[in-house]
Amino acid sequence: MASICLVAGDPSGDVHAARLVEALRLRSPALTFTGLGGPAMARAGVRLLEDLTKAAAIGPFDAARHLGRLTRAARLLREHLSAHRPDAAILVDFGDFNLPVIAPLVKRHQIPVLYYISPQVWAWGRWRLRYIRRYVDRMIVFFPFEEAFYQREGIAVTWVGHPLIDQVQPTLQPEAAGKAFGLNPWRRTVGLLPGSRERELARHLPLMLASARRIAWRMPGVQFLLPKASAIASETLASFLTHAGVEVRVANGSVYDALQVMEAAVVASGTATLDAALCELPMVVVYRTSWPTYLAARVVIRTPHIAMVNVVAGRAVVPELVQHRATPAAIAAAIVDLLRDEARCETMKGGLRAIREQLGPPGAVERAADVVLDMLTR
Repeated sequence: MASICLVAGDPSGDVHAARLVEALRLRSPALTFTGLGGPAMARAGVRLLEDLTKAAAIGPFDAARHLGRLTRAARLLREHLSAHRPDAAILVDFGDFNLPVIAPLVKRHQIPVLYYISPQVWAWGRWRLRYIRRYVDRMIVFFPFEEAFYQREGIAVTWVGHPLIDQVQPTLQPEAAGKAFGLNPWRRTVGLLPGSRERELARHLPLMLASARRIAWRMPGVQFLLPKASAIASETLASFLTHAGVEVRVANGSVYDALQVMEAAVVASGTATLDAALCELPMVVVYRTSWPTYLAARVVIRTPHIAMVNVVAGRAVVPELVQHRATPAAIAAAIVDLLRDEARCETMKGGLRAIREQLGPPGAVERAADVVLDMLTR
């Protein structure tokens, strides 16, 4: 009976890994799964050695706070590999930990390594390519430009498309969704998407709430909707909203139910920008991190954009407000401009539609599962 070990550290990586496990189970029910991950992987049937999503961080300086948990996770994995050598390992994103720590550890046990969801080595940290060349047997990537990048570097790679194509399925009609979230159908709705990690929430939500107050002052009657990330505790979210100075509805359940009722949104840079793009939702992308992380990133980042929608498009489809440029006044002005300029919104929606075409056809997770099973067979 074949076994697979998975390592995912981010909440989004945990979800992607869980869906891959489900696809593999359908194809090969006898497979067993262990590893480091989070609640989504556990629900999919992975026996977790440690919940690594609690160590999710924004950049290496933030990651230092979780050094103890990361060290313990690596030790538990090393003991597991020695006692129960799996037939393959799948590393999912989380490049600052998976590449320098986990990939060499797995390879020392002569276990084939697949990497699912590429770290952004094409944007920064090209030095990490040496880990990929040495320890990774095949990259499984979501974007066509990633496939071209690795092919140029002589690294085995398969582009499977993006799983979000299959996931953008609201469960409610717009009218029913608006009613479920307690929205007034006669008022315009602006979304606030601060990120799926507590650290991101702490950096972005106060900024977004300050922006919301300015938007409400300039456009009275606007209402605000915040989709709750599963990894964020309700109590944590409530602590920010209690003294927000503006009413914000919280949407539980499918994020796509919430996105479809928004007319514009303030979105923290990350996977949520692709969610919004696939819903053709006009947006302003913001991002803040610690100043040491930001200054270090400015030295090494090689792309002109940080928002994935702009990276995929190769141009500025949506505005980006980063670090010191991400102020309440600038964010509010950008959102108000979108709400008042219908032509600009339509132009942006056209750019977002073009992005969908670059994410491949449906069935990305199933194609990724085929790559894994092919590796096991060989």
